[in-house]
Amino acid sequence: MTVDNLITRISKDPVYSADAIYGYLRRLLAAPAPNSGASLPGAVGDIIGAIAAESGLSLSADPRIRATGALAIEVGAASAAADLLITAHMDRPSFRVLNLADATLYPLCAIRVPHPQYRCRAIALRYLAGRIETAAEGELQFNEVDGQRQIRFDVESGSLAWGDTVLMAAEPRLVEGRIIGTGLDNATGVLIGLLSARALSAFSDQLAARGHKVIFAFTDQEEGPPDGLFGQGASRLAHALPAPRLGFINIDAHNVDESTGHAPGIGASHAFVSGYGRGSVVPLDYQALATDLAEEVNQARPGTVKLNYGYVSRSDDMLLSLNTRCLALIGVVLENAHTTEETVALEDLVAAVGWISAYVLELLESKRN
Repeated sequence: MTVDNLITRISKDPVYSADAIYGYLRRLLAAPAPNSGASLPGAVGDIIGAIAAESGLSLSADPRIRATGALAIEVGAASAAADLLITAHMDRPSFRVLNLADATLYPLCAIRVPHPQYRCRAIALRYLAGRIETAAEGELQFNEVDGQRQIRFDVESGSLAWGDTVLMAAEPRLVEGRIIGTGLDNATGVLIGLLSARALSAFSDQLAARGHKVIFAFTDQEEGPPDGLFGQGASRLAHALPAPRLGFINIDAHNVDESTGHAPGIGASHAFVSGYGRGSVVPLDYQALATDLAEEVNQARPGTVKLNYGYVSRSDDMLLSLNTRCLALIGVVLENAHTTEETVALEDLVAAVGWISAYVLELLESKRN
C-alpha cells in the first residue's frame, strides 16, 4: 500500500481519464442540488449513489449520517470511529421566494455576480410526490433598485410558488480543456471525493487489516446567506459522528489568486489556512507532511498539486474544526464563482483525484499510532 502503487493504478485506469471524468461531471451537473434538498429523490444524491454503485461502492446506511441530510461512503475497517473524515458539499447557490407577487427572491448564498444587471438561465424546484421536480424555467435577473440589490425570477414556463428554490442553470461546455458552466461549486468537489473513494477502495482490505477507516461524506447546506451561517450540514455531521482519530479534509472549489499563480491549470490546490486565518488552520506537522509529499508526487507526475498559501474561502471547515482538526483544504481553482460562467480546468480534476488519494494514504501511514 504505497503512494507509487496508487499513482500507477490511477494512471492506468480509464475511469480516471479526462474524458471519463468529464462524463461523470456532466451527470452530476444535470441533477439539481438545492440547499437543504440535495440528498432527496430526484436531486444530485441519486447520481452520487449511482456513480458509487458503478465503482462497486455503496452509500452508508448509518442513520446518524442520513439524519443530517448527508450521504457517505465508508472505506476500510468496520469500526465505530473513522481515522479521517473527508467532506465535499453537494448543494449549490440557491434562492428562495421573497415576494410571490413580483417574483422577487432572496439568496441562500453569497452573491458574486460580475455586474449589477447580471442575467442568467434558472430553474425553480419543488418537492412533489416524494421527489424534487422542476416547477418553472426562466431567467434570473439581478438589478440595483434605490441602491439595493433586487433579485427577480422571470418565469417563462411553469409556475413559481412559495417555498420553491431557484437555482442557476447552464449546460456545461468544454472549451480548450476548460469546463464552463454552473454548479461546478461544488460538483467538482463531489466528483473528486467519489473517485478518490474508488481509488482507495482498491486498498480496502489492507486498510481494514490495519484498523483504518475513512469516511467520504457529501454534505448539504454549505451555502449560506451573505450575513448568515455557512456549513450547517457539515456542523450537523460533525456532531452526529465520533470525532475522527486524525481529523478532516475538506474538498471545495478554491478562489483564483493571480498574485500567487493560482488559476485553472495548476493541478490540485492544497491550502493550509482558510480566509487568511478567519477559518481553519492546518497543524504544522501536517503542513510539512503535505509539502514533502507534494515534491515527491510532482516528480512522479508533474503538475499534480500546487501548495496554496493564499486566501481560501471559509465555509464547511469553520464548523467542522470545532469538532476535529483540519488536515487539508483541497480543491481545484475556479473562476467566476456563483455564476453560469464558472470555469475549471479538466486536467485539474484528474490531478486532484490522484493527489487526495495519495495524501490520505500518506496520512494513514505516517500517523499510524
